[in-house]
Amino acid sequence: MSPAPAPRNVLGLLGAFVVTSLVAGVLAAGLAVPAIGATGMASNSAVKAFNDLPSEISDTEMAANTTVLAADGSLIATFYDENRVPVDLDQISPFMQNAIVAIEDERFYEHGGVDPQGLIRALVVNEINGGVSQGASTLTQQLVKNTLKEAAYLAGDDAAYDAAEEQTKSRKVKEIRLATALEKKLSKKQILESYLNISWFGGQVNGVEAAARYYFGTTAAKLTLPQAAMLAGMVQSPTQFDLTDKDKHEAATNRRDTVLNKMYAQGMIDEETRDKAIATKLKTKITPTYQGCANAETRAYMCDYIYNLLVKSNDFTALGKSQEARANAIKRGGYTIRTTLDPKILKAAWQSVKKAVPPSDPSRVATASVTVEPNTGKVLSMIQNKYYSVDKGKKNTTINYSTDYKYGGSSGFQTGSTFKPVVLATWLKAGKSLNAPINGSAPVSLANSSFKTCADTNMTGTWTVYNAGDSEGNSNMTVWNATAQSVNGAYARMEQQLDLCDVQDTAEELGMHRAQATADECINGNLYKDNPKKTSKIPNCVPSVVLGVASQSPLTMANAYATFASGGIYCKPIVITSITDRDDKKLSVPEKDCKRTVDADVANTVTLGLSKVFTSGTASATGPLASGQAASGKTGTTNGSQDTWFVGYTPQLATSVWVGPETVNGKRNPMRHLYVNGHYYTQVYGGSIAAPIWKEIMTSALKGKKIKDFPEADDKLTQTPSATIPGVIGMSPDEAQDTLEDAGFTVATSGELETSDQPAGTVARTDPSGRASTGTTVTLYLSAGPNTGGDDEDDDQDEGDDGETVNPFDGGGNNGGGNDTGGGGGR
Repeated sequence: MSPAPAPRNVLGLLGAFVVTSLVAGVLAAGLAVPAIGATGMASNSAVKAFNDLPSEISDTEMAANTTVLAADGSLIATFYDENRVPVDLDQISPFMQNAIVAIEDERFYEHGGVDPQGLIRALVVNEINGGVSQGASTLTQQLVKNTLKEAAYLAGDDAAYDAAEEQTKSRKVKEIRLATALEKKLSKKQILESYLNISWFGGQVNGVEAAARYYFGTTAAKLTLPQAAMLAGMVQSPTQFDLTDKDKHEAATNRRDTVLNKMYAQGMIDEETRDKAIATKLKTKITPTYQGCANAETRAYMCDYIYNLLVKSNDFTALGKSQEARANAIKRGGYTIRTTLDPKILKAAWQSVKKAVPPSDPSRVATASVTVEPNTGKVLSMIQNKYYSVDKGKKNTTINYSTDYKYGGSSGFQTGSTFKPVVLATWLKAGKSLNAPINGSAPVSLANSSFKTCADTNMTGTWTVYNAGDSEGNSNMTVWNATAQSVNGAYARMEQQLDLCDVQDTAEELGMHRAQATADECINGNLYKDNPKKTSKIPNCVPSVVLGVASQSPLTMANAYATFASGGIYCKPIVITSITDRDDKKLSVPEKDCKRTVDADVANTVTLGLSKVFTSGTASATGPLASGQAASGKTGTTNGSQDTWFVGYTPQLATSVWVGPETVNGKRNPMRHLYVNGHYYTQVYGGSIAAPIWKEIMTSALKGKKIKDFPEADDKLTQTPSATIPGVIGMSPDEAQDTLEDAGFTVATSGELETSDQPAGTVARTDPSGRASTGTTVTLYLSAGPNTGGDDEDDDQDEGDDGETVNPFDGGGNNGGGNDTGGGGGR
């Protein structure tokens, strides 16, 4: 028998009874409360105070998971603050609906938000115990409480959050007032649905759908009776009935059985069904919903780019006007984000990069690859031979080598000779031919002032250019062959005939830019003293830019070459195809943004120019695609083989592959005299590792796709230029050489003198004469003077070889050449 209440509690009990009666009367009257003056607590002012409490709870959209999906609908990653997946009531098992009502609010369908019977009981017990031991909260009241807490949490209002869960009578009265108003606003089904979606089920698990997935590896719709009873029982105290703790399984099972008995007592299930459920052993299948890119496995680097783009790019203001707002929207908004990721290509890329250079390879060499679709700009794949992890170790990194610095990437890598197609395109834009002759010999020192620029700077000093190999360049080769063999000396001389500002313009037309903004060296000479401005533009005052000294990202390079693949149509890279909110409403996202930036004739001729790389060029060891699919590309090797590249394309796809050393102890060592994946390399070139990776990726990515041809190049840009050989007979050798070179010919001098009516030492004749292809070598034959008669043979023998005294040249010709120490290698 319970002890009688202490005398000091009698008045409190009486007051509790009166307050409860008052509230019950308020509820019964639909908040139209008559003046009751039985006690001070039941005065008109008390009733007025109750009626004056807020009667509406603001609409609060609870935090929900955002999912990021690949193009085929498969999951890339989930983002959340609170692991919650809101679902409609008809997507929740009837077992779960009944179980939560049975254990938490058995008169849910009868009361108007507050259960007077339960309230009286709780107030009496609490007065007796001198505290708050029973809440008597209905599902509606609990929903009010949880909604207030959620609103405070989302607003970052700690004080409001604490106030929403404090155990005081004033908070309880406010909760009652709001609950009764909510019942007028929402139906019972809506209240039950909201309650099941907002309830906490332990850890970061919020809402019944997330709970079903986490604890049982199923959905809320498929919850069985024992599972539903288990989850319903947890709501009272998720920590006390923690299903992840085996030591608490007995308590959790007992709680489940209590729920089942409640359901039976209320006629929700029959005795046989209850007994069978009670006899069922507790079986969990803990299935975490991992949060963020770190759990996206091989899709992690693509995920990293997607997240940084959404947060940091102003293209996605539909998610929020500030970066902080967008980050919160992603973690709380319940969005579905669909992307361009092609899992098939990504898988092929992952297999290729890790096969070439395993993640834990002792060489500490890294690789990265990006594939872009021409004519759309869709980023289909982004991968590197590392695991996305903050853990220490050579196989792990969270630095995304493929993207720009502002989007979570590195500061980029020098591109080496993969920049040469920019100069080739500029060359063709100027009306020059792919088959034009060019001097490719090297080394050669070129005065920086010999290069044209619009930049506001003084170009002083010299640039010494080297070729990657002694036999790569010669004094008489075509631009096409210089491209295939990646001859630095030739490309430096091509650049001399252009304007560096035009080269910069072409780079911009291809979407090229530095991966990280850096000091603008092309303003006022010494920028670091005179101008703090930073820029991501390709420089227009640095002749060695032709050899890729400006650091760029693999994404930028793949997309630039995609512009050639599309015949000169540049498309801004896109990775997000749609964003829908939890109500399936679409948000505004950037659409396909393509425009012609390079004339088709120029782009298609560049493609032809890059086509020999697999047959007679620097990737000939790799060879063309076995399928017969046409492809073009370019190798790149920077000074010391610190960065190596292959960037290539077909009409369907453009892929870049970068291979280079990681930064270890603040230093990147050149890839020379080292083992990579067990293979020894004296020096790593673009054709050594990057080109074979590219071929493997493209072979897999194009499997099953229809073979396509590139458009034809422009005949005008492939013709071998010709010109009339100027008449130089009678000129001095120097004058003749200058005249012929100005006309586009290469000059050589014969070592033999000829009898001629021209003065001795001047040009007697040329071979050839008339008309010839520009760049042709014209040989000068110098005069020994006229024949004066007599015994010439004897005179020659007696007097010696007069030619030795009158011939100022022994061979001669301008065979200078060269190559860059800062960005070449050329292979």
